Amino acid sequence: MRYLGSITILLFISLNLLGVSNDSLRVISFPKHIHFYSKIGPNYSQIEIENPDLPKKLLFKPNPQSLVGFGLSYSWLGLGVSFTMPSSSAEDKKYGKTQKFDFEAHYTMRKLMVDLTLKSYKGFYLSNPQKFIDSWSSSDPYPQAPNLQTVSLAASFAYIFKPNIYSPNAAYTFTKAMRRSGGSWMLGGFFSINGIVSDTSIIPGVIKQFVDPKLDLNGIVFSNIGVSFGYSHLFTIYKKFFFAFTLYPGISLQKVTQYSSIDGSKKEFSTLALRHIVRASIGRNGNSYYWGLTTYTESSNVKHNDSQLYLNSGHFEFFIGYRLNTSHWKFMKRVDRFMHPKFLRFATGNPPDREMER
Repeated sequence: MRYLGSITILLFISLNLLGVSNDSLRVISFPKHIHFYSKIGPNYSQIEIENPDLPKKLLFKPNPQSLVGFGLSYSWLGLGVSFTMPSSSAEDKKYGKTQKFDFEAHYTMRKLMVDLTLKSYKGFYLSNPQKFIDSWSSSDPYPQAPNLQTVSLAASFAYIFKPNIYSPNAAYTFTKAMRRSGGSWMLGGFFSINGIVSDTSIIPGVIKQFVDPKLDLNGIVFSNIGVSFGYSHLFTIYKKFFFAFTLYPGISLQKVTQYSSIDGSKKEFSTLALRHIVRASIGRNGNSYYWGLTTYTESSNVKHNDSQLYLNSGHFEFFIGYRLNTSHWKFMKRVDRFMHPKFLRFATGNPPDREMER
C-alpha cells in the first residue's frame, strides 16, 4: 500500500503525456451561465489514535448526521447554504449527540485552488469497539465521549501549472467541463490550527487501558505552516462522464502543546509533520445538467513517541445541478467587469465576451 500513491501519480502522468497536443478542445467553458445546485451528504471531523500495542486504530466519529445544501456559482465565485438534518432519538442513544459548527469554502479559479475550513465538533463515539471490548455487541450503544471536542481552522492554496490541460473548475465546481482527459502538477502552501480537548481525558475511561499513558491528555493543540506539492487529473468517459482525483501532500513545521489530565502539566515542542489533502469526484457533466459524487478529506497528525494522533475532516456529497444561460442579460456585463478586475486576470481569466450580444 505504501507505493499506491506513487503508482497512481505515475499513471496520471503517463496518461497526461499520451494526450493529443491540441488542448483548445479539451476544456469547455460556460462563461455566461449561472450554475444552480443542490447536494446532500455528511460533513465530518474524526479522530484516530494509533499505537503499536493496539490491534487497530481507535477511531472516534461524530453522530452521522447529513447536511442538505443549496447554492449557485458564477465564474470563480460560489455561494451556498447548508442545513444539518436532525438526528432521531434512536440515533442519539446509539451514537450520542454531537454539537457541530461546520464551514467549508472551496474556491477554484483558472490557476488557483483555495480551501478554507472552520469546524467545531463536540460529542463523539468509538466506532470500532468490537476490536477492544469482547463483550460489546452491535445491538449495544457505542462507547461515547460526550465532552470530547475538536476545533479546526485551516487554509490552503494550490497553483495549477497547466490550466489549459486541466481545469479544477471542471473537476470540482462544474463551472467548466472537460471533454478529454488531462492533468496538472500543483504547488502551494497551507496553515492550520487544531485543538482536541475534553473536561477529563481525550481517551474515554472504558478503553483507557488500551492506550499509551502518555496520551492521557485533556487537551492537545497543534499548529502547522508548510508547503504542499501534488498532482490532479480528470479522466473523461464518453466525453461527458468523468472521474477526477487530487493528491496533495505537504510537510510543515508543527508546534504542539499538550495538557496532561494526570497532573495538569503543560508540554510544548516543535517538530516536522505531514499533512495531506485528497479530493475526488465522479459523475456526468453535461451542457445543461450535471450530477455526481464528490469527496474532500484533509488530514493532520501529531506523533508522540510510538503513538500517533490523526485529525481528519472533510465531506462526502451527492450533487445535482443546472446551468442557466445569461447571454441576453445586459446587466451581467457590469458583473463580469467586477469579478474579473485587470490586476487579477492572471488568476481569474478574462471576462466573457458580450460585445456581440444585443
